[in-house]
Amino acid sequence: MKNNLRKVRKQKGLSQLELSYETRISPPDISKMERNKVFPHPKWREKLAEALEVKEEKLFPKIEE
Repeated sequence: MKNNLRKVRKQKGLSQLELSYETRISPPDISKMERNKVFPHPKWREKLAEALEVKEEKLFPKIEE
C-alpha cells in the first residue's frame, strides 16, 4: 500500500529523527513505514497525522479497516 508519509514529512521540513521526537515512534519504524515495509498501527497513524498537521487519509489513502 502506497502512502504519502515521506512526501508530507519532507514538505513540512522534518527529518525522520525530528518526526520521531514528536511522535515517539522510532526512526527505523518511520523509515519502514515510508518504504511500505510495515503497515502502520492505527495509533501510529493518528500520532503521525497529528504531528504533521494533516488528516490520516492524506498520509495513508484508501486504508480499509
